[in-house]
Amino acid sequence: MFLYDAPMGMRKLSFGLVVISSLACGDSGGGDASGSLSMGEASLTGATSGATGSATSDGSGSNSMTGNETGTAGTGASVDDSGTSASASATEASGGSDASATGSATGSATGSATDSATGSGGTDSGSTSGVSVSVSDTGGDTGMQICDCAENTDLIYVLSDDSQLWSFDPVTEMFAMITDFNCFGKETTFSMAVDRKGLAWVMFQPSADLYTIDVNNPMMCDDPGYNPGQMGFNLFGMAFVSEDAANPCDQLYGHSYSGGIGFQEGPNLGNLGTVDPATLLMSTLGDTNYDGAELTGTGDGRLYAFGGVNPAKLIEFDKTDASVLETLPLPGVELTNAFAFAFHSGDFYFFTEGDVNPFSSEVNHIDYDDSDMNGMQDLTEIVDSAPIRVVGAGVSTCAPLVPQ
Repeated sequence: MFLYDAPMGMRKLSFGLVVISSLACGDSGGGDASGSLSMGEASLTGATSGATGSATSDGSGSNSMTGNETGTAGTGASVDDSGTSASASATEASGGSDASATGSATGSATGSATDSATGSGGTDSGSTSGVSVSVSDTGGDTGMQICDCAENTDLIYVLSDDSQLWSFDPVTEMFAMITDFNCFGKETTFSMAVDRKGLAWVMFQPSADLYTIDVNNPMMCDDPGYNPGQMGFNLFGMAFVSEDAANPCDQLYGHSYSGGIGFQEGPNLGNLGTVDPATLLMSTLGDTNYDGAELTGTGDGRLYAFGGVNPAKLIEFDKTDASVLETLPLPGVELTNAFAFAFHSGDFYFFTEGDVNPFSSEVNHIDYDDSDMNGMQDLTEIVDSAPIRVVGAGVSTCAPLVPQ
């Protein structure tokens, strides 16, 4: 978030915010599963969808083959038995693709094989001769969502008040410039967030419109089609948060700001909302006690805010209903005209205007996870004068959860 001095003494507030970009989740790729079972002169073929199958020979010229299917959207099963002292069967449960089995058995051999695939798609086939058994599986659609991390999505990215994108390395505590940008002549930068695809979502004021910049190819802006002003949310602090520890796919959250002359704290002054990653439609989750706050999220589904006055506070919200899970005062840290924060490796980094030079930011770090094991969540200043005034900070949910 950022407040700056405009001409004629007018002041405009820009809320530098940590926006976490919405990660598009896709299905994993599919493939065919195939197998061969050798034992006597029996053969087993079946088209499987999420299936397991087995073939055995009892060593006396009698072979039996079974295939069991558990899957979705299947049609039936058929059996053809043309062998002497041989049996073949196929059964289907809960749907699945068509299954068929044929058998013709002679000789003596024993053996068994099972092949399993999850999801839909893939075929299994087997033929038996002698005593060897072999099965190969080349895939099958798992049906699970994958929300992979793009390159360089484990860094903290920061936004300057004059439309520059920088990175901040929490290990070296160094800033590095990435690019200047111009999003179709849009106004002053207000906030920023970065998603798992490496897209920095930048909000501009006073329009409260959102544009994206690829951190790995930052030469142009794209318009994702967000419609400003939904549900009473104009300017807002933002972050992407994973669904939970088991599901890395994330969603964009926003904390409202009224656009007044400063940030405030009091009952029900603000709102927490979420933006659907597919439709970019805003929904309200609940009221908060902060008029203006930055957000950041974690890869295991936690949502935090940096807001409040006298002093500023670190707040953990329940992202389902905006209820407060924890409030941690930050002695000596105040919300300045420009501020932002981000989570990385178990800790938080707060960017506020410097004491000496208000056109430069300082950086404070809190050892939130007490990684030094001294029994305290130490809060220290690690950078006293950054090369820019930070108005937004974005870190994707690909960032490490614990110290590396």
